[in-house]
Amino acid sequence: MKTRRKSASFSPVSCHSQAGNAMIYVLIAIVLFGALTFIVARQSDDSETGGLNAEQTEIAATQLVQTSMQLKQAVDQMLYSGSEPDTLDFTTPDDEPAFSTAPYVHKVFHPSGGGVILQPIPPFAVDQESNDPPARWYIGRFNNVSWSADPLAQDVIMVAHQISEPVCRAINQKLLGNPAPLVTTANPRNIFVDDSLHSGTNEDFTSAACPTCENVIAGCVEGPSEVLGENIRSFFSIIIAR
Repeated sequence: MKTRRKSASFSPVSCHSQAGNAMIYVLIAIVLFGALTFIVARQSDDSETGGLNAEQTEIAATQLVQTSMQLKQAVDQMLYSGSEPDTLDFTTPDDEPAFSTAPYVHKVFHPSGGGVILQPIPPFAVDQESNDPPARWYIGRFNNVSWSADPLAQDVIMVAHQISEPVCRAINQKLLGNPAPLVTTANPRNIFVDDSLHSGTNEDFTSAACPTCENVIAGCVEGPSEVLGENIRSFFSIIIAR
């Protein structure tokens, strides 16, 4: 007697269920792709227009403040290990052959000295009004801060020169509790950048030129540039006050 093989059954309900699930997956994929496209487009728009959203502003402000704190900690350690304020060498790796010329022990950024790695200013935090000097970090010992102990000693100042107003305000809110830039009548390059690097002349950092700066050890200032009618903003940190 032959056994009759039972054929596989076909269920219309099962077919419709599978088709429905597949459609749901397709719709989810479309929604996710649309969301991803929107995010990428938004980021692209921010980048192209130079606009900063709140998250970018906060990240940039935090990074600049942390960079200055890390450098101050390294300098303090070098002073504790035997370096003197007048022997510290702030030559950066892009300044050759000076950077690679011995001795290295007092070179803040050399691996055999302070070993500090200077992170660049985030590009989206820069607002360059002048290339004299260009926007970047500067650190040196070339003038006096009027509220430091010795009115004649050269103090050590670090500056992120020519940053955007939103980042400047975020820094001051973080450090001073007030977002308003500290206003100076002096060109920031003259008080924060060694005049060997620009066409101006060094000036002491005084409370007469910046009354709201007095006794501030780190903050963002706004002052006139050499470009008529334009202001520039710079974040400064006093690394050694003498």
